[in-house]
Amino acid sequence: MKHQTTGRRRFIKGIGAAAVLVQMPFWQSCKQPEVFHGVLPVNQQKILHQVLHFLFPASNNGPGIEQINAEFHINNYLTDPLIDSDEQKYVINGIQWLNETAQELFKTGFLSLNQTQQLTTLQNILKTSWGESWLSKLLTLTFEALLLDPLYQVNTGEAGWKWLQHQPGQPRPKPGIAYPEILNRKKEQVIITHLDQL
Repeated sequence: MKHQTTGRRRFIKGIGAAAVLVQMPFWQSCKQPEVFHGVLPVNQQKILHQVLHFLFPASNNGPGIEQINAEFHINNYLTDPLIDSDEQKYVINGIQWLNETAQELFKTGFLSLNQTQQLTTLQNILKTSWGESWLSKLLTLTFEALLLDPLYQVNTGEAGWKWLQHQPGQPRPKPGIAYPEILNRKKEQVIITHLDQL
């Protein structure tokens, strides 16, 4: 277990997140999601789930991906018509490329590997430009889920805000003035001169 903990520390440092994450315990049991409600095929969703547990494991001091609903946020990102489709495809393709790397290294898919082998696979793709970029993108989306308003069905119970002791800006979003509704008002050329108009 000590060896795996050290390996995860090195891995997360390698993607530039050490300043935030080195304070956390890195050993976390990666439970597979039992029910799937996302846009990805079940197998890819499970791979994403495993990777996110490596990137952002729960700890006694802070929330994990379930508490901040990171997978839900990533699935929203993948279906958002306002997001560049190439960016969305990159996230999806990265899951497939990771699985192909596992096949090359261990002759089996990522989900069939033990956690040490999964970590080795992640460390291997980290040496590539696509792998570093892909993992960085997933971590960015995870941080977004950590910081977004719970209105968006993430950051459950303000868990991320409480952990970071963050005070949200005002006014907070509410139905009708949340993303993407507020952007639609811009398209309608509504000129807002006072917050009461929102």
